[in-house]
Amino acid sequence: MTDESRGIEAVGPPWSVDLLADLHAGVLDDHEAAQLWPRVQADPEARAIIEALEATTTDLASLATAPAPPMPAEVASRIDDALAQEARGATGVAPVVDLAAARRKRNQRIGWISGVVAVAAAAVAAIAIVVPGSGETTGTPVAAPPPSAQPGGSALAVRSDQPQAAVGRLSTGVKDYGPLGNAQRLSSCLQEAGFAPTASPIGVRPGTLDGQPAVLALLTTGKLAEFRLVALSPECGLKPLLDQVVGR
Repeated sequence: MTDESRGIEAVGPPWSVDLLADLHAGVLDDHEAAQLWPRVQADPEARAIIEALEATTTDLASLATAPAPPMPAEVASRIDDALAQEARGATGVAPVVDLAAARRKRNQRIGWISGVVAVAAAAVAAIAIVVPGSGETTGTPVAAPPPSAQPGGSALAVRSDQPQAAVGRLSTGVKDYGPLGNAQRLSSCLQEAGFAPTASPIGVRPGTLDGQPAVLALLTTGKLAEFRLVALSPECGLKPLLDQVVGR
């Protein structure tokens, strides 16, 4: 990236889309991210790019839980008719002896194909991001890598006076519950801290807050590019270590 040769302190408008994508994805180290976030948030054009990246990340994360679309009834009927015709016309031992079993295998194949189509659609959406107001598309993919390939796989270090630096690394859809173990335990801890039972973080990582062990969770607020960062003690507790809205 060309900005690296100049040093982060020399970077400024017009912002490199590659740099903004790295910042949003949490690739930059904590010190660089803490320097850049306030300047990026103060620039309308840079903020628009960050919002476009965030909207795409949220859409991609939702694909993981989206149900596979059902097969159209007309297509299912035609497949059943073809199988029945094949069974009637076969000589000797018919290759299809149980339409119910054949139908189950067909549904398994359709589910697998639907999953492949969903992944392909996610890849296309990640490549073609429209930057608001420019009418151009960028070629920078921003789809979240699998958990094993996440940048900074170690514990996430957060400072209470710079919580926005954690947004990029928590908004990738990775959910590592650390000492809490699972989503149910996290939900119980959030409820103990006063959150609604429906609170569902889009990203969870173990880490530290001002050097103190914590489990960090990022929740949406219903507003574009605005999030609620919560830091919980590994032992839960009635009060979170941090509860702050960021990204405004």
